[in-house]
Amino acid sequence: MLDTFQAFTSASLWSSLTSKINSYAKESGLVQRISEHFCPHGFLLSLLGAVSTGRASINQLASSVGEGMPCLQISVQALQQRFARTECGVESFLIRCLSHICQWKYLHLSGHAECPFARIIIEDSTFVRFPKSNAIEFPASGNASGATAGCKVDLAFDLLSGDVIDNELHLGTESDNAIGVDLLSLIRENDLLLRDMGYFGVESFIVIEALNAFWLSRLPLTADAVDMHGVPLEKLLKLHKWNVLDIKVKLTDKAHPVRLVAIRTSVEESTKRRREYRAKAKQKGKAVPKRTLIRAGWHLMVTNVPKEMLSSHKLAEIYSQRWMIEIVFRAWKQAGNLSKALNRTTSPQHLKALVLAGMIAMSISLKIGVAIARKHPDQRYSLEKIFDYIISRLVNLKNLCDIAKFKPDLRHLRGQNRTRKSLDLRLLELLG
Repeated sequence: MLDTFQAFTSASLWSSLTSKINSYAKESGLVQRISEHFCPHGFLLSLLGAVSTGRASINQLASSVGEGMPCLQISVQALQQRFARTECGVESFLIRCLSHICQWKYLHLSGHAECPFARIIIEDSTFVRFPKSNAIEFPASGNASGATAGCKVDLAFDLLSGDVIDNELHLGTESDNAIGVDLLSLIRENDLLLRDMGYFGVESFIVIEALNAFWLSRLPLTADAVDMHGVPLEKLLKLHKWNVLDIKVKLTDKAHPVRLVAIRTSVEESTKRRREYRAKAKQKGKAVPKRTLIRAGWHLMVTNVPKEMLSSHKLAEIYSQRWMIEIVFRAWKQAGNLSKALNRTTSPQHLKALVLAGMIAMSISLKIGVAIARKHPDQRYSLEKIFDYIISRLVNLKNLCDIAKFKPDLRHLRGQNRTRKSLDLRLLELLG
């Protein structure tokens, strides 16, 4: 049964972006004036097509800018000049388009009256690899084979609505902890921010608390914690006889008071963790610290969400949804031909433009994918299949407004049947 995307997308979003594209092009310096030889709207579509097909050389982009619009033509040399501009108008133009999509709100959910949070924000980053020849402009952590090249794409979105809160491009050498500072300016009262250990930082937690918002994070092995009487966490875990420990602790040398929730792992999981820790330590000629072996038997979370608001069980259920961002990144990389598009030695501006175009395609697909799942919470839809459907349709797109006219067969977007409930059904049950 065919179902129109009109129910899952907002035509006003794409018409609004279309109406703004020319002004974004002028503001960014991509063009001085709109002419019959270069169309910013067609340029954006050609970039989306490039990351979908992998045909992303300057020659291929120049030939595709005017496809379907014979009056719009640009030479290879002229396109190279646009990419080579010092002020990088291409990059600024694409960032404006990406921000427009990210900031547009059109999903409204009902049935979440009992949810204590305004938004549940998940943030994570993924590494996008470039050929080694680009290592000077895009350095990444080296390996045994020498220098590597690439960049990091950081994504933050609201689990409740599917709205993209932030989507930024960073150097491959930049740590998640440093990247995560940017999101703090976008946190609002009563938000809940879920973060992995790479973003862990007491300073960030203090900022979030000052905004009357909430945070939930896993506890890194290297982070010290003691109870309110100064007893180390490892001693508390060793002596605890039950499967859940939910107490107040003081975090790191800053002694910041937080709530700690420790949930005992299965015997299989703890055995696997300890085996991996010992194997890594052996490679370095070291012994595994006792505290690490003790912590390996527990899932450790820290938060400022009080017990009166959410039980330890529900906190764990909410944090388990953080893995959804890993699915988003996997779906993004598998759909289309981004890796093929980036597998070239070219200018930094050209590579940045392709990554930003990929991020625009990801934001479009994520908005639509989450909207589909929300409309049919009793069905299991595959984000990979949704991303693949959307990005494959971007190749032949002649107008952004046509996104709202896509008509997929939803049966072909469903995931495999499994015994466990779908992600969205579990989340709806969790939030009441």
